[in-house]
Amino acid sequence: MPNRKRRILLPFLLLTTILIITATSCNMFNEPEGGNGGSLTLTVEDASCTEAWIKLNETNAELPASVKLYANDSLKQTLELTTADTLIYDEGLLPNRSYAYRAELIKPQKPTVKSQTVTAATLDTTSHNFTWETFTFGGANGSSDLRDVAIINENDIWAVGEIHTSWTDQWDSNGVWVQPYNAVHWNGQEWELRRIDGNGYPRRVVYAFGKNDVWFDGVIKWDGNEYTVHTNNFPLEPNGDGWYRYGMWGTSSSDFYIVGQHGNIAHYDGSGWEKIESGTELCFHDIYGYNERKFCIAAELFSGINTELYQIKDGNAILDDRTNIGVSSVSVYVLKKKLYVFGYLRLVRIEGKNGWEEISEPVNFDGYSKIRGVGYNDIVAVGSFGKIDHFNGANWEKRRMGTGGNNLADFSSVSIKNNTVCAVGRINNSAFIVIGRR
Repeated sequence: MPNRKRRILLPFLLLTTILIITATSCNMFNEPEGGNGGSLTLTVEDASCTEAWIKLNETNAELPASVKLYANDSLKQTLELTTADTLIYDEGLLPNRSYAYRAELIKPQKPTVKSQTVTAATLDTTSHNFTWETFTFGGANGSSDLRDVAIINENDIWAVGEIHTSWTDQWDSNGVWVQPYNAVHWNGQEWELRRIDGNGYPRRVVYAFGKNDVWFDGVIKWDGNEYTVHTNNFPLEPNGDGWYRYGMWGTSSSDFYIVGQHGNIAHYDGSGWEKIESGTELCFHDIYGYNERKFCIAAELFSGINTELYQIKDGNAILDDRTNIGVSSVSVYVLKKKLYVFGYLRLVRIEGKNGWEEISEPVNFDGYSKIRGVGYNDIVAVGSFGKIDHFNGANWEKRRMGTGGNNLADFSSVSIKNNTVCAVGRINNSAFIVIGRR
């Protein structure tokens, strides 16, 4: 009997030992690479034609630690990781390419922690090849000028300002004073002279959410058939301020902003207006947003006073920068990872990099009035002396537009939609428009 028990016990012990070894082995091979050195995760946040933004997240690693970032198996960067979440900016990429990114976290005397591989696809460049057509209006009985423009589509464009012609600004045969025009509308074939809301009061801002949803100076809406005035609760008019409006941006007719003189910002929610306090007396010249990133810019032109940049957050205007964007900066354009400020200087601020960078190519010293775009690879900026610059995602191309020779336009604003660009302003005493088609 004792020998029989021994024979039964030995196989049992052997089986138990095998099970323990197997369980230990399974745990060892199922453990994430790097063991207890932590884990590393990469996420592609955005990409332009020549740049990518990669979010790096680590867990359970002792910081600081050294991280190596690879793209297509080539070492791109080595950085010191000091926080669990880090945004990595990678530049110098080629347009219309795919880049496979991976990262390695290295700690002395600990296993290397490797991330998964993620792919960033860069955008292709757009074409600089526009065909341009120019138009002039007015020039008699007063100086004409166009101040803003909005493209709905290539056959539906609005521009506003003031236009004096040979048949305006005088008494007609019935003893009625003929007012100037304050808008022009492109119907795909020709420009139609218009008077917004039936009068010739000069208009400064136009913004279109759609064909039958066009706003003028922030308070007059065109629905395709008639104009309606929306001054209910307008925060300044009841006080007789009469302030000029210079910029407008929004996501819909029930969520938009308008900015103007004396540091004024107003928000419309579809039913009424609310004033947003800014704390500045400078004139706001422009506003633009990308999702929750909404910025407006205030300046006292030609005064030597620093421009002020504000971000609108949670219903408040918060000062972002008043010292690093120079003087006479008047326009702002916002993307997910970039912020442009144009005026006397051309500046860009890129997430993942520190501070502002000046765009030095092409060299211009005569100022910009407006920058607009439809993404990282299709941006246009206009200004004095007929200047129209286009960025295709990799480089800027400069043009000078006018009516010939040195007779160059002074552009006030520009709009871009799909393959159509429209810039407006003045040339001598006439209103001036140029349409570029690609």
